[in-house]
Amino acid sequence: MQTFMPQKLLPDLVSVPEAAKFLGVGRKVIYQLLEYGELRAIRERGKILIDPCSIYELYNKGNMN
Repeated sequence: MQTFMPQKLLPDLVSVPEAAKFLGVGRKVIYQLLEYGELRAIRERGKILIDPCSIYELYNKGNMN
């Protein structure tokens, strides 16, 4: 199966609300996915910033669409 991951178009990091909007879920679900290790993120100045590649990987697995 071919997956779509436009790496040149991806921002460096995305916020929790941005990730939730892309995946079509609420922020609570994003926090759960972070807790379960399904998404990769860093915390910078108290803000959680998510690696967009991990969002696309999760989306392409078919778990979120």
